[in-house]
Amino acid sequence: MSETGSQPPGADSPARDAQARRARKRRRRRKAGLWSLLSIAALAVALSVFVLAHLGTPVVVPDWLRARITERINAQVGGLEVELGQMVVVVDTGWTPRLALRDVTLRGWDGRVIATLAELGGTLAPRPLLQGQVRPGSIRLAGLQLHLRRDDSGAVGVELGNDLGVQAGARRAPRDVPSLISMVDEALGRPGLASLTGVHADNLTLRYEDARSGRAWTVNGGKLAATREDGFLRARGDFTVLGAQDYPSTLEFNFSSRIGSTAAQLGVNFSDLPAGELALQSPALAVLGALDAPISGALRVRLDGAGRLGPLNATLQIGKGALQPTPATKPIAFDSARTYFTYDPAAQKIEIAALSIDSKWVTASAEGTAHLIGGTSGWPDELIAQLRVTDITADPADLYAEPVHVDSAALDMRLVLEPFHLSLGQLSLSDQGRHLVLQGDLRAGRAGWDLALDGRLDGITRTRLMQLWPEAAVSKTRKWVAENVGQGDLRNIDLAFRLRPKARPDVALAFDFAQLDTRFMKQMPRIEEMSGKAMLVGGRFAIEAETGRIEAPQGGAIDIAGTAFVVPDTTIPGGPAEAAVRTQSSVTAALALIDEEPFRFLSKQGRPVDLADGQARVAADLRFPLVKNLKTEDVQVEVTGRLADLSSDVLVPGRVLTAQALDLRLADNQLRIGGDGQLDGVPFNGHWTATLGPDAAGSRVEGTLTLSQQFSDAFGIGLPPGSLTGSAPAQVVVDLAKEGAGAFSLSSDLAGLGLSLPQLNWSLPRSARGALEVRGRLGEPPQIDRLSLDAPGLGALGSVTLKPGGLLDRALFSQVRVGGWLNAPVTLVGRGRGAAPAVVLNGGSIDLRKADLGGGGGGAGGPITLALDRLVVSDGLSLTGFRAKLDTARGVDGSFTGLVNGGAAIRGQIVPQSGRSAYRITTTDAGGVLGSAGVLKQARGGEMELILSPAGAAGTYEGQLTGGDIWLTDAPALAALLSALSVVGLLEQMSGSGIHFSDVNARFRLAPERLTLYSSSAVGASMGISMDGYYHLGTKQMDMQGVVSPLYVVNAIGAMFTRAGEGLVGVNYTLRGPAASPSVGVNPLSLLTPGMFREIFRRPPPAPPAAQRPAEGTAAPAPQAGTAPPQVRKPVDRGRSNRP
Repeated sequence: MSETGSQPPGADSPARDAQARRARKRRRRRKAGLWSLLSIAALAVALSVFVLAHLGTPVVVPDWLRARITERINAQVGGLEVELGQMVVVVDTGWTPRLALRDVTLRGWDGRVIATLAELGGTLAPRPLLQGQVRPGSIRLAGLQLHLRRDDSGAVGVELGNDLGVQAGARRAPRDVPSLISMVDEALGRPGLASLTGVHADNLTLRYEDARSGRAWTVNGGKLAATREDGFLRARGDFTVLGAQDYPSTLEFNFSSRIGSTAAQLGVNFSDLPAGELALQSPALAVLGALDAPISGALRVRLDGAGRLGPLNATLQIGKGALQPTPATKPIAFDSARTYFTYDPAAQKIEIAALSIDSKWVTASAEGTAHLIGGTSGWPDELIAQLRVTDITADPADLYAEPVHVDSAALDMRLVLEPFHLSLGQLSLSDQGRHLVLQGDLRAGRAGWDLALDGRLDGITRTRLMQLWPEAAVSKTRKWVAENVGQGDLRNIDLAFRLRPKARPDVALAFDFAQLDTRFMKQMPRIEEMSGKAMLVGGRFAIEAETGRIEAPQGGAIDIAGTAFVVPDTTIPGGPAEAAVRTQSSVTAALALIDEEPFRFLSKQGRPVDLADGQARVAADLRFPLVKNLKTEDVQVEVTGRLADLSSDVLVPGRVLTAQALDLRLADNQLRIGGDGQLDGVPFNGHWTATLGPDAAGSRVEGTLTLSQQFSDAFGIGLPPGSLTGSAPAQVVVDLAKEGAGAFSLSSDLAGLGLSLPQLNWSLPRSARGALEVRGRLGEPPQIDRLSLDAPGLGALGSVTLKPGGLLDRALFSQVRVGGWLNAPVTLVGRGRGAAPAVVLNGGSIDLRKADLGGGGGGAGGPITLALDRLVVSDGLSLTGFRAKLDTARGVDGSFTGLVNGGAAIRGQIVPQSGRSAYRITTTDAGGVLGSAGVLKQARGGEMELILSPAGAAGTYEGQLTGGDIWLTDAPALAALLSALSVVGLLEQMSGSGIHFSDVNARFRLAPERLTLYSSSAVGASMGISMDGYYHLGTKQMDMQGVVSPLYVVNAIGAMFTRAGEGLVGVNYTLRGPAASPSVGVNPLSLLTPGMFREIFRRPPPAPPAAQRPAEGTAAPAPQAGTAPPQVRKPVDRGRSNRP
């Protein structure tokens, strides 16, 4: 080392050359910088050794010597000024001299402090020192300031304070790493530093400036150690960094380079370094900028001779922190993460050998590759990665009772660093042989996270779904699924999740399912083997079954294809739910289903679920809240259905109801089943209605029933076969009580129904109308409390009691009106199955002018008992107190008694004849009968037999009367006649004991309004009389003619030549006018005319119709015992008529 000076300008050229050489040397010395200063200090140490009196004792170099040494140092480092505060020399016991320079200050040309060192020391190499050479063996620094700077391109340079030797105001770029290595290698190659083995720096201050990010960091108290060994320069250092975080960070670095080569290896170990600070140091670490967490780890990198970075190997251990790109985004916490990767800056590729994360949400391991894209300054704008993920365990925020394990996953992603935008190209998860593919975007917006996630899963079991479905995610729906969905497979699952800032998360889910076991209400039977679709969109959850069945408590399986369950808003706690149940099953199974808790619709009505057989297609819509302890009143139910091939012997007790199809409806707590069907084979159209609820009284059947003979037979009305023809609709109401027999009513206008009651000789044509009303009580047997019939020609009001089996017991009619001929209370008494009922008339009246009591036979009739108040025979002729017992099995046949017009008693018989009835009437008081009948009121005594045979219209009879021993007194007409004849003796006799007639005969035609007397005669010892003509019953007017033969006992000699009752001598007469006071006409000339010629003075007698003329020997009704049959005579030939 030599001193150098300065010469004035203008010196000769050798001087200038010498000065130039000295200037070049000074420049070289400036380049050496601090190393030259150390060499001079070593020389001072060597000089001090000689003056030491004792080894190991620090000796402070005198000020004059320190000044001399300082001067020599400044001469060696031209352009700089060195100030030494103190110089100390120590020779160790091992004869190793050490030099310490304290309070060292370096100044520039302008006197500005460039660097300060609290202490600069070192040791001298002993061997060169023995040879008279002062060479440092080691150097120790204290308080050194080191300045690192990275420019916009990413190149890193080093400065010692400000750049040495640069004039004030000038500044150049810091040296890059290769040039710095070259400078150090050059210095270490100088002879003066040939023995230098190490440099140690304490209390090092490091300032690091990053031009790209505009950030600067300063650390104090650092340590640095550099050694030369085996041709390599190795350096180590460590720093402690205090920042805004509440924990310290430490840095350790190591450096290795072969001396003479600019290639090097650099390693950095760090602990608890903030992720955001670390992310700014390398493109490979840029992705860490979104994290808020301490990171520990190591970085290893190679530099080639040109200063190019080789692959960067990184090991990172990320501590507890969160993903939070911006303050507005909610932190996504994690416990730790670890990664090992290699970054190739040339290819901008990151090989991730291992990546693991441990958080409350997920724990997983991954490997793969990433590519950095974009950035004009070499810094990436985005990252594209492909990862293979294994050992996945999910437990988001303790949402699972136990962590969920997933087999593996494959991830394709794109991350835009600023602003933060993570695009999930595809996340393919493999779990238990199933695959989930997710796609989505996660953005860090100004207001917070913005997430859009879509996924598709090919399938999952119900068990696995519940393991993966967090309890807090759509918790109400999950709870319902957990409690009501059993085993099953889910397929083709589509998932969509949206999370917008300051908005409620939006989840959409759709999937198919198969072999599912579920129920739509807790108390209802489970649905088995169900397949279909489900969807959750906008908080609305819906599940629909395409197939499935329910095993009903009774009636077998129920097909529930088409059934759906909907929760309109899953975000409402205890919110509403809807179940649309669609079933096909037996009727019993369908009714058993709606009779389950909480409904019990039929049980509350006291009805069994097996009240009908058949098939049912039912649609039930239920609305209810999703709450515990669901009550019936909380459930709104509306049911519609179709019942086919229905049969029931329960709906109407004691009756069989059948129908091809009935409609079912349940709404507003009312169950209704209706349509067309048959009741015991009788067609009907109606409905059964039951009001539901605990206070409901019962149910009701309403409809239209077809009245017909079939109805009569089926319902046990008791009418004989053939009584009804055709059919008529009837309105029916049946009230069914919960307990006991129900009540029913029936009404009809009888249009289209033909009704025949042969016992009453009445019929209703099908074209006519009437009014029928029936009320009664159901049971076994049923009872008819009121039966009212009002029809043309018939009116009835009464009640009917039946025997077990539906047979007629008794029908009591308080009033029966038939065709104007019957007005009486009627009782029909049942006589067993297939037999016509007995008819009892107790009171009332019958008018034979308008009808009779039947007669044709045919075996359909039953016995008739009559106890009439009045039996009207014709106008003015009635029988009172009429009693009869008749048998109608072969027509009307029987006996009777009565009083003629309330007077004389008669007896009689009725026999069938020509489809009607013939009568035989006898009396022992013929005169009383004639008097009561108003014919001869003054007649008395005698016997009489009257035979009436039906002829012509109803109430018309051909009659024959025979009798005798009749006395006649005070007969006005006869008295007038005798007075006209001046038969004084007869008048006196009639006014006395009377005229006796031993034989009376008559033939006549009795019609309702008129008596036509064909012929009649009455003969006795006093006289004989004949009569024929007409008697009008209603007006009591007569028009009669005849012959009076006095002294008939003598006069009868000529009777063979005259009519019955006429003698040889007689007088023609006429009686016209009121029967009480007739006008009498007599023809005296007829007295002079023999009997055979008397016809010329009178008109011909009335003649019966030809069809009614009895032939000789015509049979009459059998006489009663003890009476002789009447003689049937030929009509007398009419000769010439001689009318008076």
